[in-house]
Amino acid sequence: MKEFRILIVDDEENMLKMLKTFFEEKEYKCFTANSGKEAIEIIESNQIDLVITDMKMPEMDGLELLRIIKEKHNDISAVIMTGFAEEYTTTEALNLGADGYITKPFRNKELLLILKRIQQLNQYE
Repeated sequence: MKEFRILIVDDEENMLKMLKTFFEEKEYKCFTANSGKEAIEIIESNQIDLVITDMKMPEMDGLELLRIIKEKHNDISAVIMTGFAEEYTTTEALNLGADGYITKPFRNKELLLILKRIQQLNQYE
């Protein structure tokens, strides 16, 4: 089975650590970035299969990062996470090509189900 690589993007250090630990315990390869700019640099220099990005971040929000990913790396799956469950944001994220959308606080089981669905759709399992 091909190694599945996840990039987690969030400006909250605790969220990055928690998600990285969770996914590494499930034996996924994880990268972290605390900004959209750093995320783009990681994407440009690594094979990334899934980006999980926070919506609200300074300088570049999750939607702008999603736009850039889908323009330059359409083969990368993306999940948007946010503490703000505004309907227009959900719709815009999905219209831009997000593969999933999850609101904080979320249960790890929810995120794992989204991840498994993305893997199945992309035939990683």
